[in-house]
Amino acid sequence: MTTLFDNLFGIFLGIEFKEESVVVTYMNNDLSGISVLSSSTFVMREPEAMANEIRDYIGQHSTDINKVFVSITDKWAITKFIDIPSMKGKAKNALASLMKFEVERHIPFEIDEVAYDFLVVDKVESRYSTVFVVVQKQKIEFIKDFLDKLSLAPNAITLSSFAVLNTVELSGVSVGGWQDVVGIVRKSDMLGNKGETNICLNFDKMYVSMAVIKNGFCVDMKSLPMNSSQSMEEFAKDIVNHLAAILHSLQDPHLNKLIVTGDATSMPGVVEQLEALIKAKAISVDHITRFSGSLRGVKMNGLSSSVGACFAGLGIGTYKINLMPHKTDYEIKNIAPMATKIFLVLAILLAIAIFATDAMNHKKALGSMDAVLKENAPVVESIHNITENTKTYKKSSDFLHSIRENEMTLEILTELANIIPRDAWVTNLHYKGFELKDKKKEGGELIINGFAASSSILIPLLEDSPLFEKVEFVGPIKKTKNKEQFKLSAKLIKPSVSEEVEISNPIKKTEPEKKEPKE
Repeated sequence: MTTLFDNLFGIFLGIEFKEESVVVTYMNNDLSGISVLSSSTFVMREPEAMANEIRDYIGQHSTDINKVFVSITDKWAITKFIDIPSMKGKAKNALASLMKFEVERHIPFEIDEVAYDFLVVDKVESRYSTVFVVVQKQKIEFIKDFLDKLSLAPNAITLSSFAVLNTVELSGVSVGGWQDVVGIVRKSDMLGNKGETNICLNFDKMYVSMAVIKNGFCVDMKSLPMNSSQSMEEFAKDIVNHLAAILHSLQDPHLNKLIVTGDATSMPGVVEQLEALIKAKAISVDHITRFSGSLRGVKMNGLSSSVGACFAGLGIGTYKINLMPHKTDYEIKNIAPMATKIFLVLAILLAIAIFATDAMNHKKALGSMDAVLKENAPVVESIHNITENTKTYKKSSDFLHSIRENEMTLEILTELANIIPRDAWVTNLHYKGFELKDKKKEGGELIINGFAASSSILIPLLEDSPLFEKVEFVGPIKKTKNKEQFKLSAKLIKPSVSEEVEISNPIKKTEPEKKEPKE
């Protein structure tokens, strides 16, 4: 059964699809918040081979993945920022219907051939400032087919540039965890506040995306890929010219700050030229500073889009574009009601008061107990040593009794070693012995994990043995390069006396044939 906690907490996978690579990032969300656990980049090549690489990487973590969130390159999408009349007081589906009409007007495809989503980013007097993203369905199907090879399914698909904006926006605060439960939404002022105009540049090797941020919201976006015929100097000049054109088109050309993220080192000299153009120092956002996972302070160069995709899918960031079918909620801001915040503060204060009173009582009780313990410390230490020695003797005794009472253990291991083919090996073996008091013939079980060239041949080999029966697979067979990873269960049989002799003496002596006397 799926619960609220399954949607909010657990292990989430963020996957970024670029034209030349795929980035996979493990993220964890628990009550303390979101953390990055691991990340890896895979070069785009033949789908089956790349799927095997990613499958091996995922298999190393051996954790259940609750949801999968995907971001795709801007090159696959059409993105438009438009103003529409206010839908306040209109029918419930009026906004969605109007945006469908606008999407049809701006795309060269039939509406049934695309997947799209839109976002209301701001209100300007009696108009809505909106953005919509359109992607051909064949691209969505490509992603679904690829993830299907990994036995995964996408829960949300967003655009890389918006995913990056989510990561930059939340880079200075802790998010997720208990804050999601009570409805508190936090974000930093990295992208700017009301009355400010800022530019956010994301560098990704030979590709740059520019986002214009006004009043804290993205109002325009451009993507600049480097042509194969261009030199680095020519591409840097194009970036500077595009930024100059953006500044010229703004009603207020004053720029408060230039935000730089991604791999700016791949284009040396570009940031310096941009700083000279705007006559101000660029602000670099290089690290995911508040994440507490094993990659604490990890650089954002390769993770910002895959991390931001998880934010979009979880509904945490501002830019919640989702190209998968979903329940739409086009609110401009998702902020908890003031009553919820006041209730939370009162609850925290009440909890502090209760725990403070309880702590004082415990402190007094512990003080008196501490005095008694110090007085009796020598006696306690002596009893502790006797107890530890008793436990050691009992463990040794139990072990010797188990060896004496269960003589089959070594026979089972010997039989298994003779049965398993040379091209297979066992990685884990779990053996449950017999309950000898019951004197039952059947009562043991063996769980075998390992790798084999053909795992299916192991079942008849084990079934032919007098020690095993009811052999079956208890887990899926996973293909790993030229081997199959298997997990088998076999019931153990306590053989009769004659069978025990046969197993312990596998090589039988045969009597010579009696020859008939010649006539």
